[in-house]
Amino acid sequence: MSSFKLHKISILKQIIAIAMLGVFTMCLYGQDTHLSQVWLAPIATNPASAGFFEGTARLGAYYRTQWRAISKPYQTVGVYSDFAIKKRPRQKDIFSMGVTIEYDMAGDSKFSTGQANVMFAYAHAINGNNDHFLMGGVSVGGVQRTWDYSQLKFDEQYLNGLYDPSVPLSEVFAGNTFYFFDCAMGLQWAYRVSSDCFLSAGASVYHLNMPHISLYKDDNIRLPILFSAQFNATFSVKANSELSPMIYYGKQAKYQEFILGLTYSYVFHFDSKWYVNKFNIGLYHRWNDALFLSIGGLWRDVNFGLCYDFNVSKLSKASRARGSFEINVSYIIKTHHIPRPKSIPCYWF
Repeated sequence: MSSFKLHKISILKQIIAIAMLGVFTMCLYGQDTHLSQVWLAPIATNPASAGFFEGTARLGAYYRTQWRAISKPYQTVGVYSDFAIKKRPRQKDIFSMGVTIEYDMAGDSKFSTGQANVMFAYAHAINGNNDHFLMGGVSVGGVQRTWDYSQLKFDEQYLNGLYDPSVPLSEVFAGNTFYFFDCAMGLQWAYRVSSDCFLSAGASVYHLNMPHISLYKDDNIRLPILFSAQFNATFSVKANSELSPMIYYGKQAKYQEFILGLTYSYVFHFDSKWYVNKFNIGLYHRWNDALFLSIGGLWRDVNFGLCYDFNVSKLSKASRARGSFEINVSYIIKTHHIPRPKSIPCYWF
């Protein structure tokens, strides 16, 4: 590698280290994220990332359960798929599409959210080397929310300190099911500085239409816009080792969340067909909420990760530091494998 490239990577590392330190010292207060391993389900957080990988199609799934120690567990399950509709080598661009289906259930009322989204993305190279891209994407979908108020206990059902479920309720509910349309958009930047350095950053805005979500059909109650931003980097530190720092920030109304962490990867097998097998271990901190350990890896074209959140917030006295368990898995379908030099690769168009 030329001395100029080494100098460029050194400067980038210094800039990233300073930026991460600066963001870490900000006083951000967060709520629970929907997913901890956000880097393993990219199209679940940014529609612009749809179809941007080396391969024909990607299939993925995730499952998360949390707060089992203090209530009925909150559970989230999702599946997704994305693929390139058309790749144009001469124009150096990609047209892509993705689909996500997700189901979430929370609390004693079994408040559930089922949603399906379709997204479209466009990526274009901004240099002649085909290693620097800008991407944009949009997402549209439908959401169904339901709940079961018969599972709840109300003050008027307590007589002389004893709970009596047969006591009729004076509370009047408009219904236990409603639907709404949702839309989102995102931008993504990706730059392969060299075979040993890859950078990406993106931002997305969900619930652009601020849909009505009132159980009492109150038009003044809307779903707030969710803004998120994410930065990822991957550096080769040795012939078979990588370091991957990540920063994630999300804000919805008055709620904020901030995740900062680092993953170490060890490549234990690499063959002439560009199959990579590696082991990942990472430690992350969700500000004012949890520390979580992530363990996973890449086996040929299957990427997977397991993580556990250790609650460190004020709720830890009740949760006994127990937070959530999460699993993510994805599989990239490739029609062929092209031999590449023996360096640690990134999925790339």
